[in-house]
Amino acid sequence: MEKDVEKFLQAEESAERLIQTLEKLQTEAKSYQGATNELGTVRNKLLELIESTKDVVSNSYEVIKTLKDIGGPEIFNRFDKIENKLEEAFNKQSSRIKNLKLFIIILLLISLATIAGLVFPKYLVELNNFFYNIFR
Repeated sequence: MEKDVEKFLQAEESAERLIQTLEKLQTEAKSYQGATNELGTVRNKLLELIESTKDVVSNSYEVIKTLKDIGGPEIFNRFDKIENKLEEAFNKQSSRIKNLKLFIIILLLISLATIAGLVFPKYLVELNNFFYNIFR
């Protein structure tokens, strides 16, 4: 009977170790399952990143190809030509504005002199003599 008790205790001890081992195995299996799920999530996000990167690269390639077809340097040359034409037009306009300003000043002075001559006729004769003497 003592042997039976000893065997029973050993069987109980073995069963207890087996339960502990099964619990560890279950914990590890759950851990692996969690890791597998995480890897699946990472994989999906990585695939999304690759797809969006592919789209960006593809679109960039199309833009670069179009610029190459048009001629990138040609675009810059055209911008330079447009800039030069705008500068020339601005300079011409600026010169015209200066001439217009001078014309308006002269017209104003003539108008003032005419008004002064009408109001003060004797000063008009003196003014005429003054200019005559200056430009002789």
